[in-house]
Amino acid sequence: MIQPEEERLYLDYAATWPMRPEVWDAMGAELRDGFNPASAHAPGRRAHRCLEVARGRIADLLGGPRSSIYFTGGGTQSDNLAILGFVRANPGRSPRVFVSAIEHKACLEAADRGAVEGARAARIPVDRSGTIDLAWLRRELAADPDAPTLISVMWANNEIGTVQAMGDIVELGHEYGALVHTDAVQALGKVDCDLERTPVDLLSATAHKLGGPVGIGLLYRRPGVTLEPLSYGGGQERSMWPGTQNPVGATGFAAALALALEDREAAVARWTGLRDHLEARIRAEIPDARIHAGDAPLRMPNLVSVGIPGCDSGAVLVSLDFEGIAVSGGSACGSDSSVGSDVLDAIGITSDVPYAAVRFSFGHDTSRADVDAAADALARVAARVVAITA
Repeated sequence: MIQPEEERLYLDYAATWPMRPEVWDAMGAELRDGFNPASAHAPGRRAHRCLEVARGRIADLLGGPRSSIYFTGGGTQSDNLAILGFVRANPGRSPRVFVSAIEHKACLEAADRGAVEGARAARIPVDRSGTIDLAWLRRELAADPDAPTLISVMWANNEIGTVQAMGDIVELGHEYGALVHTDAVQALGKVDCDLERTPVDLLSATAHKLGGPVGIGLLYRRPGVTLEPLSYGGGQERSMWPGTQNPVGATGFAAALALALEDREAAVARWTGLRDHLEARIRAEIPDARIHAGDAPLRMPNLVSVGIPGCDSGAVLVSLDFEGIAVSGGSACGSDSSVGSDVLDAIGITSDVPYAAVRFSFGHDTSRADVDAAADALARVAARVVAITA
């Protein structure tokens, strides 16, 4: 029996974070300025001020200059602009693009497209915890230190929760003159992403992973970094991504980011306790279960990815949905359980037998009771699906 919406338990914050009331309020206060900020009339000037106030607030929160914040239509556009913008800014120079093997498809496919356009694209291998191989990357960088080079590594993986040592990656990249881009869509608000402490050259983020509105993202571009626009005409957003002029959305982004950073340390401590409790419950209830990236040196505090041998992934997810538990199998952009996972393949989980991957992710109001309910439901569902699959 499908549970009524008011009785459902939402544990899929890594897919999207429902808009927080404070963000709704902030956006509502600016709705009157929902005009074209490029217009010269008074309503347009008000909208432009609204957009620039949001840009400045976000820049202050991230620790970078306001002129380096560019709004996009979401995380995918931002990733595409960082990678393809770099490739197209270096025509005829055979630029190199290194992406980790567990990147979001927005980065993997942008790198593949860059290869079609003359770049040399390669995937950085990872170990079984999802941590990138820095020794491999150093050898590759040293092999051609004079080539224009971009390293793109997801700060925190959206499927299994591995957090990369971005400071070490930036230090290594800059040692060889490479630019460093990070997809910080999952990390922002849960990991310390201060740009002064970790001076990445390019950073991608999106509002709806923070409790902000869907449809607005950003790209931070360090001063001096050259990118080629991916579309032309209009001139908005300094011609980086024409048409992304959304004052109300930008206001929501700024409000959501401020909320996330305001109580980040307390939230991380609480989430870490919930994560560890859920994993202990799962190990006790399902002895064969595997916690993906459970031995990673750095992990997301609010994400648990579980693998259960002998279970059909789709059956587990549908059964949990019937039980009133909203979770996913991994990336929300690749939730079809029939297509597998590049991330699981990269960390060595390949099998011809059924294998269910389930991702739980917590938000600001997730409680210990919620985690216990999820563990109970997963144990019931796994036992039922294993019996059917067998």
